[in-house]
Amino acid sequence: MDFVGNSLDLSLHYLTAISAKQKLTSANIANAQTPGYTAREMSFAEVLKTENPFETDLSQRMGSKLSEMNNNSGLPVDLQKELVEMQKNLLFYSMTTRRAASVFNSLKNATQVGR
Repeated sequence: MDFVGNSLDLSLHYLTAISAKQKLTSANIANAQTPGYTAREMSFAEVLKTENPFETDLSQRMGSKLSEMNNNSGLPVDLQKELVEMQKNLLFYSMTTRRAASVFNSLKNATQVGR
């Protein structure tokens, strides 16, 4: 059961980071034409390395070149870059929800053994 709890906690942590990144990207796109607004960025690597060694390893593999978490880049908003970031975010979301679904399917199968 510890594995299940850890997997679901990890999925929740990832979904929280994905949500924060999506909100930030949406704000950048919404303010693209606002005078003086500079693009804000966050790094999944910075968010993920706060929990445990597994996440630190994962964050290193994902790369930490995106900038510090939720900082102004000082550059104007590049809509193409923001749309690419949204697509990456969608992929992370898809992987995370599939992982959580796999845990739930394993639980479902375990409860049906012996029936």
